[in-house]
Formats: sequence, structure tokens, C-alpha cells
Amino acid sequence: MAARSGRISCVRWAKACVVAVLACAGAAPAASAAVGEVPILTYHRVGSSPRFAHQVAALERNGYEAVTLGRVWRTWRGEGALPRRPVVLTFDDGYLSQYRTAARALRARGWPGVLNLQVDRLGVSGGLARTQVRRMLADGWELGSHTLSHPDLTAVGPQRLRRELVGSRDAIAREFGVTTDFFCFPYGRSDAAARAAVRAAGYLGATTTRRGLAKPGGDRFALPRISVSTRTKPAALLRRLRSAS
Repeated sequence: MAARSGRISCVRWAKACVVAVLACAGAAPAASAAVGEVPILTYHRVGSSPRFAHQVAALERNGYEAVTLGRVWRTWRGEGALPRRPVVLTFDDGYLSQYRTAARALRARGWPGVLNLQVDRLGVSGGLARTQVRRMLADGWELGSHTLSHPDLTAVGPQRLRRELVGSRDAIAREFGVTTDFFCFPYGRSDAAARAAVRAAGYLGATTTRRGLAKPGGDRFALPRISVSTRTKPAALLRRLRSAS
């Protein structure tokens, strides 16, 4: 009976993925004419230098204000509004410096970040502790899923794909009591099957490493981002934002 139940579950999962493949092309929500493109920045290790704080200060001086992906999504659906120059700051994997350096700089401005958490990195050396993630959530951060173990999702089978997508979402809900609405592809790699599986797992959208600005009429399961490191000078960051449009 258990084996038969497992086969039925896999069949249902496969059917959901097929439906999602057919739906993805037209899945983006309608956008208000007043709502434009939004830059999504990608960070990994932030380090301990003041460069990140300088970047954030430059963004603020130039009229940018950090928002979450959830706020962008709701505005694209006609619920609420965005600041004049919104920017989303995403942090992949779950490194300790994202708490010690990035969260501190954002907290000083009341800005949220988006933590794309790899679940297996929780509590390991150089990773985030659960108490630190909870503090980030209390500061207004948003949690996104970055799988359990960070595999290339274009190179795994259907069962592993489902486990990484659904398992990470469930683990985050158990640990932190929040629903992860957005997914981040490891290495930025995705294909039609992976994107369909993300949709079937219940996510609202997904980010990649493809360069560009997120658009309300674009593919919500292939949201582009702009890569940044702490070696990026503030003036160079501002140029990247201007040239990405």
C-alpha cells in the first residue's frame, strides 16, 4: 500500500509539473501602468568591511528604498504601492556575514532584506544560527527558499527535485513559522522542468542570476537580478542599476 501511495504521489506531482509548464508562459500578473521595473540585487558573502554600508548609504542618497519581493509582488497585483525608487536586496545561501554586516546596515535604516536560505547551512560553521535568522525576520526580512542542499536543479531527477523544493519550504515553515513564497535557483540554473516544478510546489515566483530588471509583465519564475559584491564601489553599483534598464 505504501509503494502504491508513493506512485500516486509521484504521478500527481508529474501532472502538476506538466500543467505548470503549459501555464508559465502566461503566468505573470497584470501590472498597473504606474508600476515599473524593479532592480533585485544579489549578494553572497558580505564580509566585515564597511563597503556594504557604503553601498547602502549611496542607494539611500540616490533615492532608493529597500523592499521585499512580497511587496513587489503585491504591488504588481494592484495591492499597495512601491516607493519611487524601489530596490530588493537578496542574500543567497545563509552566511554569517549576512547577519553581522548586512543586517546591521539595513537595520540602521529600517530596510528589509531577502534571505534566500539553504536549509542545510543552518547552524554550520560560517553559517547562520536559527536565533540570528529569527532576529532578521523580526527586522522585517523575508525568507526565500534556496533548496535543502544547493544542487543544480537541471541535473537532478524528479524525486530529488521535489524533495529540494517542497522539503526546503516545509523545513523553513517548521523552523520559523513563515511561508516562503519565493524561490532562488542554485547557481541561477533552471530549465522548463525546474521552473514548472517550482510553480507546482506552490511558490509565487523565482529568482535567477540572469542580469536585468524584474518586470511586472515578465516570467515570474525567471526573475533577473544584478550581481553585487563588497568589492563593488558605490558609484559602480549605481551605474549598474542605471545600465540594467
